[in-house]
Amino acid sequence: MIIIILALFAVLAFWSNMTIKTAVVRYATTSLMFIGLMISVVAMVANMHDHFGMKTVTTTTKTQIYSAGSAQQTFGVLLYQSVGTAGKENVYIYKATPTAEKTTLAKPDLKTTSSRVAVSGNRAYKVVQRTRYVYRNNGYKFLFGWADNNQQLKHRHVTYQVPATWVAMTPDQAKSLSAKLAPKTPEAQASAAAQQAQLAALAKSDPDKAAALQVAQIKKVLAIQ
Repeated sequence: MIIIILALFAVLAFWSNMTIKTAVVRYATTSLMFIGLMISVVAMVANMHDHFGMKTVTTTTKTQIYSAGSAQQTFGVLLYQSVGTAGKENVYIYKATPTAEKTTLAKPDLKTTSSRVAVSGNRAYKVVQRTRYVYRNNGYKFLFGWADNNQQLKHRHVTYQVPATWVAMTPDQAKSLSAKLAPKTPEAQASAAAQQAQLAALAKSDPDKAAALQVAQIKKVLAIQ
C-alpha cells in the first residue's frame, strides 16, 4: 500500500503544479504533496532497513535428540566440529529419532548461534529460540506488507542440553577413543575386564549411573572439561 500512496502523492504533486492556476494555492498544494511523497519514501526505507512498524517476538521449541553413537553403547554421544576461521561455531551431529539410520547434521549460518549446557536426567534435548520481526498491528501490516517481511527471522539460538549420561566430543576424539581406552599391559587388561564386568552388572540395576561412570572415564581419557 505504501507504494500506491507514494505514487499517488507523486501524481498529485505533478497534477497540482500543472493545473492549479493560482500561484499561492499551486505552491502550497504542490509542497504538501511533495512533503507527503518524502514522508512515504522515508517510511518505506525505514521499514526495509530498520523494520519500522515492527517488533520482535521470540518463540522456543524443545525436541529430544538421540545418540549419534552405536545403539549398543549405554551412553549417549553428541558429536560436534568447529567451523569457520574463528572456530566460534560448531556443526552438531546427532540422530533425530531413536530408529534413525542416518545422523542429522545441524549446520550454523549467519543468523544462528549455538551452545551446550549440562542438564539433569538422562535425555538430551535441542532447544531452539527464534526471534522474528512481526508487524505491531494490522495498520502497519497493511501499509508495508507488500515487502513480504512479516515473520522475518532476526536471530536463532540453538542450545544443546547434554545430561551426565552423554558425552559431547569431536569426530577425531571419537575415532581415537578405542585406542586410548585399550589397555597396554596384562595388568591393565585384567583391570579393564574387571571394570567392564562391574559396569555390565551395574547397567542392569542402574543404567544411568553406569552410563555416567563411562562418560566420566571417557572425559578423563580425552581431557574433556
